[in-house]
Amino acid sequence: MNLSLPHLLELARFTLQRPREGARMVMRADLPNRARWVALALTAVCSALLAHVAFSLMPAQTMTEFGGTPPAPFTTALVQAGLMVASVQAVYWIGRWFGGQGRFEDALILMVWLQFILLVLQVLQIVVQVILPPLASVVGMASVGVFLWLLSHFVAELHGFASARTTFFGIMGVFLGLGVILWLFLLPSLI
Repeated sequence: MNLSLPHLLELARFTLQRPREGARMVMRADLPNRARWVALALTAVCSALLAHVAFSLMPAQTMTEFGGTPPAPFTTALVQAGLMVASVQAVYWIGRWFGGQGRFEDALILMVWLQFILLVLQVLQIVVQVILPPLASVVGMASVGVFLWLLSHFVAELHGFASARTTFFGIMGVFLGLGVILWLFLLPSLI
């Protein structure tokens, strides 16, 4: 697999147009496991750095609303990596629980690939934040939509599910269930 930036950007564009085919191409690359984990770490670090750049470009009043200063980039990268590993585990195990046939290694590379595409959108959002700040939130909301759309297609392709739409509703159900569990867990501390 060609890992040059222009090729990766072209594959990202293709994946946005045809997500299941893009997912198949990424899984067929058959990268060694070590390379997949290094890619996860690299995307976590890049995501953390871009988050800090975006935060530093915010107006002072907005920074104050978000609590002043963000945690150190290293801490942000560790949290991001932890969330990515948890996502890989969830995509693999929950998909298997619903009868999916995907491999853990493919779940790993697909979540890394999804994060790479989100990084490209994060760069776009930072550029828009500098040029036309009011539209930055629109790019952010569009990124959430792209995330859910690609995740649904990637999970469907990984596990051999026929319908990305049904997979989407399954993902939303899992998010809702996790939200309820988290709410019930935090409720005693709020009372």
